[in-house]
Amino acid sequence: MPAAAREWVRRQTNARVVAVRRMPGASSSAVHELRLAGGGSVVLRRYVWPQFLTTEPEAPAREADALTYAHARGLPVPALVAADPYGAEIGDGVPALLMTRLPGRPDARADPEALAAAAADIHAVDGVGFPHRYVPWYRATSTRPPRGCRAPGRWADALEIWRSAEPAFAPTFVHRDFHPGNVLWVRGRLGGVVDWANACAGPPGIDVATCRWNLAAWVGPEAADAFVNAYERRTGQRHDPYWDVAKVMEDDWDLIDDPQRVDRAERFLAARTAYIVSGPAN
Repeated sequence: MPAAAREWVRRQTNARVVAVRRMPGASSSAVHELRLAGGGSVVLRRYVWPQFLTTEPEAPAREADALTYAHARGLPVPALVAADPYGAEIGDGVPALLMTRLPGRPDARADPEALAAAAADIHAVDGVGFPHRYVPWYRATSTRPPRGCRAPGRWADALEIWRSAEPAFAPTFVHRDFHPGNVLWVRGRLGGVVDWANACAGPPGIDVATCRWNLAAWVGPEAADAFVNAYERRTGQRHDPYWDVAKVMEDDWDLIDDPQRVDRAERFLAARTAYIVSGPAN
């Protein structure tokens, strides 16, 4: 970790950094736990991947806003200690956020009921006062089936649904990347939700779909469906499969050359598009 970043942390906390530990995960940033002189730890997130900042230059400021907004409303999120969203204070041009450390670790096989409860609590927060709005990703560039797909007709149907069939929704506060990797647990109890860089006021269905997609890949379709069913019971709201289609489409498929990922997406889309076109099976 650069000396300038250490010095910035010292100024923000009035304590010297005595130990640094790289934390797992975080594909768009470097995340470190910092032990401070006198005791206690904080977490430093530095947005070190230039390609991410090229496409999402406001992400660091948006995450700082999201942490402040969520924390003020009682959600289990890190408290923001300090923010340098453009790397100007540190001086290296790398955006940085300093936050409190939450207990726990991710668990892909967490109880679907508890996972659904965490999502429902986020969506119970009104999104009207949050300054960042939902925008579909890659809609301008995802215009054709991916290379090497086995069922181009299925992709064409999904693209048409994505562009023309978005249902009306009441915007809530949305994490926008809600999945088991961003939810922390302590002995089966919720420790908190992290990684708020994509938060927005938007459709709660996109969070449900994101979690369903990841659970289906990491655990299996039964766990994914159990999560959705638990969410529907808890909120009393039916999950619209449109958002499952939107989740798959919101990827840069023009740049993805991964046959296994394409096949998985096709299988996931098959049931969702059939449901939208024909309704649930009897």
